[in-house]
Amino acid sequence: MSQNLENLKIVFIGGGNMGQALVGGLLSSDWIANNISIIDSDPAMSAKLAKQFMQCNVFTQTEAVLTLADIVVLAVKPQTMRTACEQIAAQCQASRPLIISIAAGIQISDIDGWLGGELPIVRCMPNTPALVQSGTTGLFANSEASLQQREFAQNILNSVGSTLWLEQEAMLDVVTAISGSGPAYFFYVIEAMLEAGQSLGLSAAQARQLTIDTAAGAAKLIQKSGKTPQELRRAVTSKGGTTEAAIKALKQGGMKNLFHTAITIAAQKAKQLARTNALTNSDEANSEKAE
Repeated sequence: MSQNLENLKIVFIGGGNMGQALVGGLLSSDWIANNISIIDSDPAMSAKLAKQFMQCNVFTQTEAVLTLADIVVLAVKPQTMRTACEQIAAQCQASRPLIISIAAGIQISDIDGWLGGELPIVRCMPNTPALVQSGTTGLFANSEASLQQREFAQNILNSVGSTLWLEQEAMLDVVTAISGSGPAYFFYVIEAMLEAGQSLGLSAAQARQLTIDTAAGAAKLIQKSGKTPQELRRAVTSKGGTTEAAIKALKQGGMKNLFHTAITIAAQKAKQLARTNALTNSDEANSEKAE
């Protein structure tokens, strides 16, 4: 990590699983612990975070910490994003930090409006393997974010895996469907293979070892070999052999079409949730004003 980056002060709004993963990733990348602050309004969560990240700064209220922040990471739940943004809007307008959002389904235009406007914002879609520093994250930046700030955001998310820049914010819905939800697809395939192995006589432990090690090995092979999935599949599919018979069954079952349909539905759902989240935040804010 560059000296310039590790000396920046970063504040996390929200200390949930993904926020914790990022803090852990930054610490393992030699970010100065005292330059990391976490704000979580839940006293129990704050106490847990204080024990977990003893050298970092943990608060239950924003206090004056944001005025010193170079980067603010919004790691709250989508339904509470508007409230969280409006609570820190004045401080963000005064200090104008880089804003990084890892909340699913909340568009940059909404975040920018809630924060008072014209702030540099990078919206990210990480996935759960970030919890073990093996995630992949799609990123999109608004026009206010400089090239250096884009680099800062990329380096922060690289601390928990790999990153991919997108040219259109709408593509984050596709990222959500492929990599955001993607781990669950692989878990489901592994679940099916475990059940099949046990039904054919393997113990639960044997089926787990064989299936999980095979999945990990296949992923590593495709990463390291530089070959396409088709090339690797054909290399292990001998004519008249067991693999050919299994692949034929999968094709007859319409596996590719089924995955295409599932991922398309997931992308459409991501767009729908983005609209729903915006409306929910708007309705809650209007309700609060009415009270």
